[in-house]
Amino acid sequence: MIAANGITSRKKLIFFSIAPLALLCALLTLTEIALRVFAPALRNPLVSPVTRDSIDWYLINRGYLQKYFPATVTALPEFKPALVKQRKTVRTFRVLCVGESSMFGTPYAMDATIPAILRKQLRHLRPDRDIEVVNLGAAAVNSNVLLDITEHLFDLQPDLILLYVGHNEFYGPDGVGASFLERHMPFTIPLKYSARDLLLVRVMQNFLRQLSHGSPEGERNMMRQVSENSYVRLGSSGAERVIRLLESNLTRIAGLCRSNGVPLIVSDVTSNLLFPPFAFDSVVAGRDCGKLFASVPAMFDTGNPGALLAALSPLFTEDSSNAFVAYWLGRIFLARGDNRRGRELLERARDNDLLKFRAPGETNAVIRNVCRTNSVPLVSSDSLFLSFSPSGVPGDELFWEHLHPNARGYYEIAGLFLQQIIQLGIIRPGPPVGLCPEPLPFNSDSLSIPWLDHAYAEISVRSLTARWPFRGSRAVQGVLDTADSFLRQIATDVYTHALGWDEGCYRTAAYFGSKGAYLNARTTYESLIEENPYDYRALYMLGNLEKQNAHGAGAAAAYRRAIAANPRFELPRIDLALLEINAGEYDDAIRQLRTADSLTTGKDLPLVRASIFYGLSASYANKGDFAGARLLVREALRLAPSYGPAQVLMSELARHK
Repeated sequence: MIAANGITSRKKLIFFSIAPLALLCALLTLTEIALRVFAPALRNPLVSPVTRDSIDWYLINRGYLQKYFPATVTALPEFKPALVKQRKTVRTFRVLCVGESSMFGTPYAMDATIPAILRKQLRHLRPDRDIEVVNLGAAAVNSNVLLDITEHLFDLQPDLILLYVGHNEFYGPDGVGASFLERHMPFTIPLKYSARDLLLVRVMQNFLRQLSHGSPEGERNMMRQVSENSYVRLGSSGAERVIRLLESNLTRIAGLCRSNGVPLIVSDVTSNLLFPPFAFDSVVAGRDCGKLFASVPAMFDTGNPGALLAALSPLFTEDSSNAFVAYWLGRIFLARGDNRRGRELLERARDNDLLKFRAPGETNAVIRNVCRTNSVPLVSSDSLFLSFSPSGVPGDELFWEHLHPNARGYYEIAGLFLQQIIQLGIIRPGPPVGLCPEPLPFNSDSLSIPWLDHAYAEISVRSLTARWPFRGSRAVQGVLDTADSFLRQIATDVYTHALGWDEGCYRTAAYFGSKGAYLNARTTYESLIEENPYDYRALYMLGNLEKQNAHGAGAAAAYRRAIAANPRFELPRIDLALLEINAGEYDDAIRQLRTADSLTTGKDLPLVRASIFYGLSASYANKGDFAGARLLVREALRLAPSYGPAQVLMSELARHK
């Protein structure tokens, strides 16, 4: 009996130990199920199906990236807005551009980015194909995030994936700030991301994020939040772990693309070597060098590199890892014409910058090795940028600040990807067979980069560099300096999200058109059309602009594209018909106008309908049917008695009995 009682007691102990846990698990499971049923809006998919203008699309979820960041991070990065057709045809060529802020296109908003420029070039190369290039770059993400995202990309049926990553490995999610568990068991990182897809977890994160939004605006600085002011020394255990993780993540991304049969092209990363280090030790070999360091920039500017070399060389001998010393020695050697030594020192300064916002050289070594080992095509942005500098050191000629290229820099990187795509035969030149048009030159008009994107970039750079860890806003000269207050206000409103991007483009285009700045207006409309070739409003406005500037063929082409994008939009039919009347194409004009009539019958659009009957009257008059023409023009004047063109036509018809 004693033994039996002992066994029973143990069973009860086990039962009462497990039962609360089982009950809690059951409660959490039921809560999760209830949230999925009754609160589907809490879900955070990468894409969502939408229908716009009778076309079925997948809409990229701009807020998808919140799952990768702790609830305490309030300055969350986002994807750019993008649409992908649900129904992919044999004509479709779909490219997904994945990466960090340089792939995102910082500081530009939409068009002066690698994906946008590549899309423009591919459409120029193959106008017979339906080219889709989707920008899935984002600020503050690293290979941990991109590996997780890549696993979901194949549902979009890409024909090609492009990758640019490396600068955010240290401060991106689960970099040097990873918890003990993730540092020692990296396989838990994707498990954590999967757990954050649970709606119950999302509810808790959203609650905590709302609490964090009460922090002062100055604290909501993405660079500060993702880095947490953490200094990283090259060669430390934390830095080595991050580099190993990058290698593992890139290898797995390459494997995923290979197993899904999707070509992958990778670029190494580049940065501005002439940008000074953000953080460094002011104590060298036990000596406080703060005062000396403070005087160095002025000494360099006075043109006395010999004295500066004498002051810094002993310090470099004592500590060659000091980023400040290496940087200024590098500048001195460049000034003296020793470009090789200058570049070596500037690379050392970049690598030993204690704030790792620029990838050290070891990052590119890993990228190149992974590509070589896995037979992944590699393009070298870093080598290309080196070739553009007279001194062999990438500097301000292609960069805004420490690492983000300007429009010319992004154009060149897009060109590298384009060249590799053609060489690999992933997409071949169209008919006539074997002839490949020259790439579009670097020109805002040919590349459809509107004034607003240049202005947005200037505002963005001034804002970025005015905050930590920069030392004062960078002087930026460009389109804003010559713009009037109306244009500057539009750019500011778009940057602060008081005005949407599309509406900002429409307003600036209309303004340029009213001022006779035809190219600026046309480029702006074309930028909207490049982003969405089915934007019938932009196509119609482009047609009007072309007509106002006496470009009849261009206007007719734009109107026809607007009609194809939205057959129920009557205005381009009317304006196209009026052009066709002037060109003697009366039967085609009549067909367009009859369709417009059927689309507007019963609608309170007197002036629109008057223009339809005016056009029909003019068509029949030119065909010799004056009686029919008079009936039609009378109807136009009944609808709009003061409609001038109809009054003139009535007077002319009165002379034909």
